[in-house]
Amino acid sequence: MENELKFRLQKLIKSERLKQKEFCDIIEVSNNTLNTTFQRSKGLGSEILSQIANKFPQYSMNWLLTGEGEMLKSDSLNKTSFSVSEFKQRGYAPYYSDLQVSAGQYDLMLIEQNGEPGSWIKIPGMTVELFFPIIGCSMEPKIHAGDTIGVVSMERWDRLDPDKIYLIITIYDRMVKHLEVDETDKEIIWAVSENRSRIKIYVSEIQRIYRVVWTGRLV
Repeated sequence: MENELKFRLQKLIKSERLKQKEFCDIIEVSNNTLNTTFQRSKGLGSEILSQIANKFPQYSMNWLLTGEGEMLKSDSLNKTSFSVSEFKQRGYAPYYSDLQVSAGQYDLMLIEQNGEPGSWIKIPGMTVELFFPIIGCSMEPKIHAGDTIGVVSMERWDRLDPDKIYLIITIYDRMVKHLEVDETDKEIIWAVSENRSRIKIYVSEIQRIYRVVWTGRLV
């Protein structure tokens, strides 16, 4: 029973596209407290259940406790249960808060890949495919560490505008740079920063290139 309750709670958290720590912050319970509750008791406790009910009213507490019925209350099914495609149709784009993009550092191969976005963002009047947070300062003053970028994918890499800013993903790194095609060697692209040395990138190492269409700071 305890494992089933834990499984259903994890399903609720995943449905909200949250990490457990983020969920705990919302219900004002420490991550350790939640884990300890499952280890030492047969349930979540009235205080935690009350917080979940208050913060996530669209979910059925009867389902959470017993597994009976639907996860979402009947009056919430058409309001909160959206698939990925429906989010995109509504103009939202995924924000990968854990996939930081370097604007000056070469240590991104150590960052664990995460297929689940941290949240979804919509900017009226703007078409964006993906959002990422920025680390590093090599693109200042155009892009600052702590900013967020919105990008759209590039189908062709041979027509890069050196005045535009791109997110380039190679087998080693994710970087935000100006990009220039080498005039003498079509197998080389140069990554250019505002205040760093040029970086040679071999086309064979490139996985994807996106054009940055929005920069800003989320508050």
